[in-house]
Amino acid sequence: MHATKAEPHPGGWFVVAAVAALVVALSIAASVGGITGLLAVGEEFPIRDYVLADLPDVELATGVGHDGQQYYGIARDPLGRGAVPDLLDNPSYRYMFILYPALAGGFGTFSPQLTVAAMLALSVVGFGLAGASALMLNHQLGGRTTVAYFAVANAGLLLAVRFLLPDPLALGLAMLGVTLAVAGKDRPAAVALGLAVLTKAPYFLFPLALGAWVWPSDRKRAWWLTVAPAVPAALWVSYVFIRFGPSTAGNLTAPFTGFITAIDQWSSVSTGEVILALMAAALLVGGAVLAAVTRHPLLRLLLLAWVGLGLVSSELIWKFGNNAMRVMAPLWTVAALAAAVYVSSSKSRRNLPV
Repeated sequence: MHATKAEPHPGGWFVVAAVAALVVALSIAASVGGITGLLAVGEEFPIRDYVLADLPDVELATGVGHDGQQYYGIARDPLGRGAVPDLLDNPSYRYMFILYPALAGGFGTFSPQLTVAAMLALSVVGFGLAGASALMLNHQLGGRTTVAYFAVANAGLLLAVRFLLPDPLALGLAMLGVTLAVAGKDRPAAVALGLAVLTKAPYFLFPLALGAWVWPSDRKRAWWLTVAPAVPAALWVSYVFIRFGPSTAGNLTAPFTGFITAIDQWSSVSTGEVILALMAAALLVGGAVLAAVTRHPLLRLLLLAWVGLGLVSSELIWKFGNNAMRVMAPLWTVAALAAAVYVSSSKSRRNLPV
C-alpha cells in the first residue's frame, strides 16, 4: 500500500477543524448565556453554589447539569485540597483526568473567567489536533482522503466541545502520538501519548495498541511506546487513589450487560439521547465489521480496543446517548480511517493489471 501522492497540509487541516468546532461552540453559547453556559451548571448539582460564587451570571441548566461544571471545579482546585472534592459526584474518578482542567485553570492560578475561556480554547485546539492528526495518519497509511474526512466530523467529540470536557484534548494528543509513532518518532510519540493518558485514563488503549503492533518486530520499541506513556498517569492516579480511594465510577461491567440494561431505561430519557445511543451502537457494530475486514494490523488493534471498551461499558454510559457517543469518539475516528484505507486498498486491487 502506498501513501497518497498529494502533500499533506496538517496546519490547514488543524485550522479548519478548530474553527468549525469554535463556530459550533459559540453558536450554542449564544443560546445559553455565553461561554459560561457551556459548563451546564445544574440547578440541583452540589457544585452549583461554588460556581455561582465565581461566576454570578452563569445560566443554570435544569436538573443536575453536565460534567463540565465538575472539571471547572477541578481547574480551580487541581490538587483537591479545598472544598471542590466534596462537591463532585466521584472525586476519585474525576480527578484522574487531570491534565485538561489543570491546564485550563493555570494550575489553579487563573481567574474564573479565564478558566472557562481556557477550557473552551483547549477543547477547540484538541478537536483541531484530532482532525489534523487523523488526516495525517490517513496520508501515512495511504487511505482515501474523501472518506477520511469523516474522521474530522466526529459527533461525539463535538458533544464534548459543547460541554467543555477533556475528550477533544485527549483524542488530539492520542492521535498525534499515533501519527508520530507511525513516522518512527517514538520519543515525541511517547510524550504525546503520555499527555493523552493524563488527560483521560482510558486513552491508554492507544499506547497499548501501538505496543502490540510493533511487538513482533521490535520488543524494545513496544515496551517504550507502552510503558513510557503510562508512567506519569500511573503516578498521578496513585496520588488520587491515596487521596480519595480507588474508583471506576461504575462505568465498566460484563460484556453486553451495560447496553442491554440501558435499553430498559431509555423510556426515562429524551428521544435525542436514545437516538445518540443507537448511533453509538451502530458505530460499535461498524467498528467490529471494519476490524474483521481491515488489512492494516494497527488499525485492527485500535478498532478491537475501542469496540472492546464499548462492549464492557456500563448502563451509566449507554443510558445517555451523549455519554456513549463521547466514549465512542475514538472509535469514530479510527473507523473512518479504517474505512478510508479499506476503500483505497480495494480500489488499488481493482486497478491491478490482468
